[in-house]
Amino acid sequence: MLTIGFPRMHKEPGEVRDFFPDLMHGLAPVAKGIVIEEGSGSGIDKEPWQYIEGHGNIHIGSNQDCYDQDIVVQVRSPEDDELPRMKPGTILFSMLHYSTHPSRIRLISKLGLRPVSMDSVEGDDGVRLIENLRGTSWNAVWAGFCALKKTYPAFADKGRNPIEVVILGTGPVGRFAAEAATKYGDVKLNKEYLSRGVPGVIVHLIGRNITQDETALKALLKRTDMLVDATSRSDPTRHIIANHLVGILPKHAVVLDVTVDPYIVDRKSIQVKAIEGIPTGNLDQYEFPPDDPAFDLFPKGVSSAYRRMSVSCYSWPGIKPKKCMDVYGRQMLGLLKTFLDQSCEKLSLESPSFLMRALYRGTLEYYQHQQAKG
Repeated sequence: MLTIGFPRMHKEPGEVRDFFPDLMHGLAPVAKGIVIEEGSGSGIDKEPWQYIEGHGNIHIGSNQDCYDQDIVVQVRSPEDDELPRMKPGTILFSMLHYSTHPSRIRLISKLGLRPVSMDSVEGDDGVRLIENLRGTSWNAVWAGFCALKKTYPAFADKGRNPIEVVILGTGPVGRFAAEAATKYGDVKLNKEYLSRGVPGVIVHLIGRNITQDETALKALLKRTDMLVDATSRSDPTRHIIANHLVGILPKHAVVLDVTVDPYIVDRKSIQVKAIEGIPTGNLDQYEFPPDDPAFDLFPKGVSSAYRRMSVSCYSWPGIKPKKCMDVYGRQMLGLLKTFLDQSCEKLSLESPSFLMRALYRGTLEYYQHQQAKG
């Protein structure tokens, strides 16, 4: 049996997500010991006693106590300066996003950690087992429309034209974003506007056949009230929408960054966003008006000459922390039980266990093997 630690995420002050006691109680029968960090539960209105009640192997400890366990579980990846605080051989279960964080991969390998990336854990059908994509899209679109209310004076007028939203990307994130956009990201507001006769929202879901057709794209952008990035790019070093195209958008338009790929300069070609010249936000600030200083802080070679109100948050699910952590906890229980019951070395695509095959797809070994295959 192994021990498992749940350190809190000491990111921006707005990051208050903690796992629910139910997850700890479900793991207690198969864990040698569980350590949760002091203060756990404060972000989701839970008390410490609710975590340890009735279970002698659940303990409250320091942040370092949590990092000292055999398995470390944290939704957002620990920062690079936190990773060395884990001992070699530690299983790190977190949203590691291998493809967009090459320096993190190198550091994890150097430290001898055994990472399993939550965002890469997939079933045999290619469907992610740990995800809150609907919450991501709905929270982001809600924030985008909150910003549009501020920039578009006619937003609530019955005499305006329908609002037009253009979404880049037709995968699950894009489809959920489209669902949310038809309702302003807010079901209650949508019902109110329907009752008042305020025109609704037209959503355009577009792929490469339009983004590569600049004539068609320009005609669409001229009437776009909200431009949404919901892409998953095979090459994150290339923009999809160059900054000069942002200048075609109406002055009141909002650029919404749902994907939130970070700028990364420690590679031969820098990693950029799909829409050139927009900032990366967080739970403390996710609205960036055109005069925000963040527009002047991009890596060399990234243009922000043309600016619109931009909305971006590195952790969209965290906007509604309780709902987010309830979803993650239910999805993770069976997977974490598998970790605690089986040796990590037994993870394999040949395993008879569906969960062990899924976890293996989250390992760095599997990711690197797939990269080598091209």
